[in-house]
Amino acid sequence: MRIRMVLALVVSVVFVSRAYAQAPPTGPLVLRIPPTPRAAALGNAWVAGRDHEVLFYNPAQLIGARSEFDLSITRTESTGTMATFGSAYAAGRWSLTLGWGVQVLGFSADSATPYPYSQDILLSGGSTGAFSSLFAVGGAFVYKGFRLGAAGKYAWESGPAAFGIPGGSMVNRGALVAAVGVARNLLGGVIAGYMQNLGRTAKDDTRLTIPKQALVGWSTSKQAGPLDVGIFTQVTVRKGWTSPGAGLEVGYSWIEGYNVAFRVGARRPETTTEHPLAFGAAFTADRLTIEYAIQLFDGGRTASGVTVRWR
Repeated sequence: MRIRMVLALVVSVVFVSRAYAQAPPTGPLVLRIPPTPRAAALGNAWVAGRDHEVLFYNPAQLIGARSEFDLSITRTESTGTMATFGSAYAAGRWSLTLGWGVQVLGFSADSATPYPYSQDILLSGGSTGAFSSLFAVGGAFVYKGFRLGAAGKYAWESGPAAFGIPGGSMVNRGALVAAVGVARNLLGGVIAGYMQNLGRTAKDDTRLTIPKQALVGWSTSKQAGPLDVGIFTQVTVRKGWTSPGAGLEVGYSWIEGYNVAFRVGARRPETTTEHPLAFGAAFTADRLTIEYAIQLFDGGRTASGVTVRWR
């Protein structure tokens, strides 16, 4: 029954009217796009996810994260490239776990491009190099069955004078934000909530509109014969925008230490050019995992990502 409900949610997301699929503009850009291929392939529904990249969604879920190093590279056609890396460490009492992560996004823009940037800029490009980056640290502990977490982030963006300030070739914008989250086991899975991007923009000539938002979701893992099935759901809410999302992961292991998984996800996209569906796959051989995801855009354009994990 739960799987049917999730699939119904996925279908509803896919058929959301494209006419209403443009989210209000916010920045920096790196705060609004999936940080890893796995999250992208699962409809960006990772607030109740696992492993250390959950730091970008809900630091409470750092509890139990594997101590491994990830490097993810996502390429959008020929105009945008993002690298994401980080790790997590168990630190002691109360299941204390610490994590860190970095995202660096490079793309092209020009002085005619309005700011804040839309994700569409990763497809259209421009004549001048621009950058968007995020540095995050966080921690989590367990209290009376609840996993509680917090994170601090510094987001920074640099681009041409399209920021709206005459004169000068490049303009920088920065914001220091915080996040708090909670998670608990419920109904055979995990329910989680997260308040994201809390804070004020650093002093500058103009203000960024930070995407302050709330995330709520539920995830579960089940055995279906020889298959491992994971279900992930999430609803993202911020002023003027609500986006449901869901993902399904099916894995198969034929020998200990070796596994292959296939993923599909859907969400309400933030731009009119992005398609709701995304797909992915993963292969694990002992301590090495390689993951791949593809997102679809209008005109046959795509964003492809690869993650290499080592434990």
